Amino acid sequence: MDILPYGPKLSKKVDMSAVLPFVILPLLLVIATISRSVTIVVMIFIGMGAMYAQSRPRQKNRSQFFYSWTLSSGVCMFLVFELGVLRLLEITQLENLVFLLLLASTCYFFYKMRAVADFELSTGNSKGKEYSPVLTSDSYYCQICQLEVNERFFHSIWWDCCVLRPNYSYFLAGQVFAFATLLYGTNLGLTTVCQPFIFYETILMPEDCTDVYYDFNLAICFVACVYGLGYVLVTTLVLIRQLLIYIPKYSEPKWRKIVNVLTV
Repeated sequence: MDILPYGPKLSKKVDMSAVLPFVILPLLLVIATISRSVTIVVMIFIGMGAMYAQSRPRQKNRSQFFYSWTLSSGVCMFLVFELGVLRLLEITQLENLVFLLLLASTCYFFYKMRAVADFELSTGNSKGKEYSPVLTSDSYYCQICQLEVNERFFHSIWWDCCVLRPNYSYFLAGQVFAFATLLYGTNLGLTTVCQPFIFYETILMPEDCTDVYYDFNLAICFVACVYGLGYVLVTTLVLIRQLLIYIPKYSEPKWRKIVNVLTV
């Protein structure tokens, strides 16, 4: 029996698509610690799943699952680094501080990217399918947001927002810092759990990782680093695409203004 039968209903329906990544990803990483062959199979499975999601028709990618997968990936790798790799007492406080600063910068730029996108897509006289912040010849209908947006570059299902001209600089900076954070963190992790060698002066690289599967803590750290290297590869491809396609598009109006000033 309800104590307050006429009171407001405070319960909310839980979006399972937003919760599942926080269950599936840790489970997959734990399974990957069984052996090297299982690690390879799990990583290939995750990679194929990501490629399938990216290749699907845009209107089918409206779920919060992909954004939650990005968040769960960051949380899992961070917890493994702070609770697993640091426990081995081979990472200095300075190295951990640099890692945390890079991570904080990454989170800041991606937060600003989403905040600016939300602001840009909420200004206007109407909302919904007929909505546009400012109607120009550069407006575009986003099938995922179901909005007509202005100066849209693309929609990122992994961050669940449109990347527009106003927030593109934050997206690009976030990708650069994410690349640096992942590369630095995975190198620290792999050179801790594996046998390292001196690559150049004080720079170490992993060499022999055959013994990591005999201890669960070493194995989960190794698997998380391999997963992080997959993100490094994806981020590299994203940055190359930005360099070839979207950075010229973003900088074109600025160069046009400079040329107009010089030719006056």
